Amino acid sequence: MPIKRLNVKKGKSGFTLLELLVVVGILAALVALALPFYQDYVNQSKLTAAEADLQTFKKALAMYDQLETAMFNETNFLPLIGKYLQDFRTFPGQTQPLDPWANDYDFLADAGVIWSYGPNGNDDSAVSALTRNPSGDDIMVTWKPDFFLASARRINDTTLEIGFSRKVSTTTPLAIGHVTAPAGISVVQKISDTIFRLKFNAVLATTGTVTLSTGLSAQDGRQLVNSLRPTDPAAGPSSAHTISYQ
Repeated sequence: MPIKRLNVKKGKSGFTLLELLVVVGILAALVALALPFYQDYVNQSKLTAAEADLQTFKKALAMYDQLETAMFNETNFLPLIGKYLQDFRTFPGQTQPLDPWANDYDFLADAGVIWSYGPNGNDDSAVSALTRNPSGDDIMVTWKPDFFLASARRINDTTLEIGFSRKVSTTTPLAIGHVTAPAGISVVQKISDTIFRLKFNAVLATTGTVTLSTGLSAQDGRQLVNSLRPTDPAAGPSSAHTISYQ
């Protein structure tokens, strides 16, 4: 029996080189268009993560200052682990958490600031941190007010009560010698770490000002400063050492 031959037409299979080159060109163009948006997304994500980290540290340090007997005055964050902060250590010898750019978060306990070196990885705020101001692309937060006379009121004819924005040092506490006005002070009574009562020999004026000498410091070592204290209209220009009472 004779074998019949089947006529089968061959169809095209795969792509030509030209077609492949066109597809690759289109993909390359799409990648080139999308890459800047992706890089912006990554950069923004890192900035957001750093800001969130700083808020976490801010809350932890504020809680420490509020609940512990003395204010935070350490050189690293290790004392915060467990009670105030989750363990951030990922390798032996690590004492500071890392920011999204793999640099240590930095801080100054006396200034009350924490900051990230930002995308460029440079410590642009090494000097300005002392005045609680970030520089360059650094990201900074504060966790406590600066150290200044925060309040004063007349309790009775011979007693004034003054308050500070931070806990006053226990090693060099507020003493009679720190009070330069009003004159005639006889006793300094500690009510708390931030509140003190001043007793005088003579009857006090109904209104007036309290003035302290320099040299008083907070528990974290910060000296009285006048750059960040809210203006007291009755006492004139902002001063850490002078405040009005009534």
